[in-house]
Amino acid sequence: MTRDGREPYRYCPRCRSELQDTFVYGRTRRVCPGCGFIHFEDPKVGAGVLAERAGQVVLVRRAVAPAIGSWCFPSGFVEYDEDPSEAAVRECLEETGLEVSLSGLLEVTQYASDTRGPGILILYRGQVVGGEPCPGDDASEVGFFGPDELPGDIAFPSNRRALARWREEARRSA
Repeated sequence: MTRDGREPYRYCPRCRSELQDTFVYGRTRRVCPGCGFIHFEDPKVGAGVLAERAGQVVLVRRAVAPAIGSWCFPSGFVEYDEDPSEAAVRECLEETGLEVSLSGLLEVTQYASDTRGPGILILYRGQVVGGEPCPGDDASEVGFFGPDELPGDIAFPSNRRALARWREEARRSA
């Protein structure tokens, strides 16, 4: 089993030899005795946006696992050839129908709550600049929430932390 409870890779993707557990680069990894291939457990990279419009934040209700029915920022996985900021803008459009302009990086955080394995979330801050709210992709609903109107069922710890900071900023500037 891997550290996150998944079955480990069994065969080398290069030469098809059976991989062996070997201590290399400071930890046990799956290594091919035939060609020397080392399987690194790389995290998935996601990108999302805390998008605002008229003092409210845009959230989507999740239509897929994990956390079906809970609210989160529009976000998703970065494609291998895609800039993370472009992925955040794309994911927002796919999930909400809204176009956003990014204004900066909010945070980069690690997550372990996804059943597909651990990853890294790159979260940007932005403003809605166009489009009409329409749930799509893996969202069942799009909502706009003020600092004191946030739903109680926020899907992920990273989203809860960022929303708590956003709410405090909004209250201080009011």
